[in-house]
Amino acid sequence: MTEEKSVRQLERELKQARIKEGAEQRSNVNISRDYAVVGIDPSTTLKNKTDDAPSNIPDVMITPKRKNMRSENVPF
Repeated sequence: MTEEKSVRQLERELKQARIKEGAEQRSNVNISRDYAVVGIDPSTTLKNKTDDAPSNIPDVMITPKRKNMRSENVPF
């Protein structure tokens, strides 16, 4: 009863076993039906201070970021 199996045959059996095990894992997925509200309580959050006094912020123009020079791949 000792069968000599080739490496290729053993790899195929291992692949089939992994596929079967993965299919069993996917079929046993538990779907969560808990629709409780999850998140930050709005009564505990801080109000943004910039909404109160937008005149305190100066008008500043920011220059765009400098782009990297794209040059050819010159060896010298």
